[in-house]
Amino acid sequence: MLTSIKLFLQGKEIFSKGLLSLALKIFGSFFGYIFLWLVTNSLGASAWGEYVIFLAILNISSIFSRLGVDKLALKLVAANNSNMAEVRKIYFSSLKLILMISIITSLLIFVISHVISTCIIDLNSFLSPIQMVVVILPFFSLICLNENTLRGLKMIKDFAFFQRTAKMLFSAGFFLLLFYGLQFSVPALVVYSYLLALFLIFFLSSFRVLNVMKVKFIEKGNSLKYKDIIKQSMPMMISSSVLLLMTWSDSLMIGSFSGKHEVGVYNVAVKVALFTTLTLSAVNSIVAPKLSESFNNNRNSEFKDIIRYSTRLIFFSTIPILLLIFLFPEFILSLFGAEFVIAKLALIILTVSQAVNALSGSVGTILNMTGKQKVYGSILLISLILNIVLNYILIPSYGINGAAVASACSLIFWNLYSVYYIYKQYNVLTIVSFKIK
Repeated sequence: MLTSIKLFLQGKEIFSKGLLSLALKIFGSFFGYIFLWLVTNSLGASAWGEYVIFLAILNISSIFSRLGVDKLALKLVAANNSNMAEVRKIYFSSLKLILMISIITSLLIFVISHVISTCIIDLNSFLSPIQMVVVILPFFSLICLNENTLRGLKMIKDFAFFQRTAKMLFSAGFFLLLFYGLQFSVPALVVYSYLLALFLIFFLSSFRVLNVMKVKFIEKGNSLKYKDIIKQSMPMMISSSVLLLMTWSDSLMIGSFSGKHEVGVYNVAVKVALFTTLTLSAVNSIVAPKLSESFNNNRNSEFKDIIRYSTRLIFFSTIPILLLIFLFPEFILSLFGAEFVIAKLALIILTVSQAVNALSGSVGTILNMTGKQKVYGSILLISLILNIVLNYILIPSYGINGAAVASACSLIFWNLYSVYYIYKQYNVLTIVSFKIK
C-alpha cells in the first residue's frame, strides 16, 4: 500500500513538473515552427536547406571552438553557485579560453572555406554562408558559455529562453523585418536573420550573466589554469560531440550528394518527426535527478518505479502526435509548401523510429544518471558510424528516403540496445509496460 502511494506521489510530481517543462518547451518550439513556416513559404526549400547546412557547419565547428569548456563551467558553477566570487573566477577563466580557441578555429575555417564549399558540400554558391560561420563562431561559443552559466546558477527560465526561445523568436522577427519590411529576398536572408538574432542574444545574455554575478568591472585576480580546464573539459566534449555529429551528419551528406534543396525538404520532415520528442525531453529533465538520487541511495524499488511511470507517461502522451503524423503526413508537410509533400515517405520512416524512441523510454538519461556515461557514449558512437555508413550507401540511390532509413536504423539501434543493456544490468525493462509492480 505504501509503495503504491509513494509511486502515485512520484508520478504526480513527474507529471506536474513535466507538464510545466513541456509547456515551456512547446512555447520555444512554437517560434521555431513559425520561423520554419515563414521561410519555406517565402523563399522555399533551397533557402531553408542553405540555412540547415550553415547550422550544421556552425554547430560542428563549435565542438572544436568550445572543447567542452562551457559544459565544465556548468558543472563548476553549479557546485559553487553560493560563492559568487568563485563563479566569476570560473566564468572569466572559461570566457578567455573559449574566446582564444574560437578565434583560432574561425581562422582555420576561413583558410579552408573554399575546400568546404567545393569538396565537402559541393556547393560553389555556399562560400558566403561558410564565411559567416567565421564571423559568428566566437559569439556563438560565448552564448553557449552564458547559457550554461545561467543553468549552473539555477536560473532555468533564463537558460531556456536564451537556449531555444530567443533564437527562434528573434530570427523570425528579423526575417519579417528584412523580408516584408525592407523587401530583401535573397536566399541567404534566413542565415542573415539568424546571425542578427545571435548578435542580439550575445549582448542580452552577456548583460544578464554579468548583472547576476554583480560584475561592475573586469576583476583582476587568480584564474583557473587552462591546462586543468582542458583536462576536465575534453571528456565532456567527446561525449556531447558524438550526439551533435549524429544530429547533423545526414544534412551534410544530403548536401554533398544531392544539394541544398533536398536538405531543406528533408529537414522539414525531420522537424515534424522531432515534434514527437517534446514529452520525452520534458520528462527527462524532471526524472534525471530522481533517477540519480534513488539509484545512488540503493532505493532499487523506487528506481524501477520511476522508470516504469515515466516510460508510460512518455509513450501515452506521444501517441496522439504519432497518430496525427501517420494519418495526415501530406497535409502536415503541405503547410510548409507544396514542394515538401515529396518527403511523405521520409517523414513516415522517421516517425516510426521516433515511435520506437518513445516506446523505449528515457534510456539515455538512465545510463547517464547511473554512471554508465562511457557505455552510453560507446552506443552513440556505434550509432553514428552506422548512420554515416548507411547514409553513404543509401543517399546516392534513394535520396532523402535513404537518409531517413539511415537515421531511423541508427536511432532504433541506439534505443533497443540501450533497453537490452539496462535490462541486463538493472533487471528493469524500460519498454513501456501496462503493469504496476
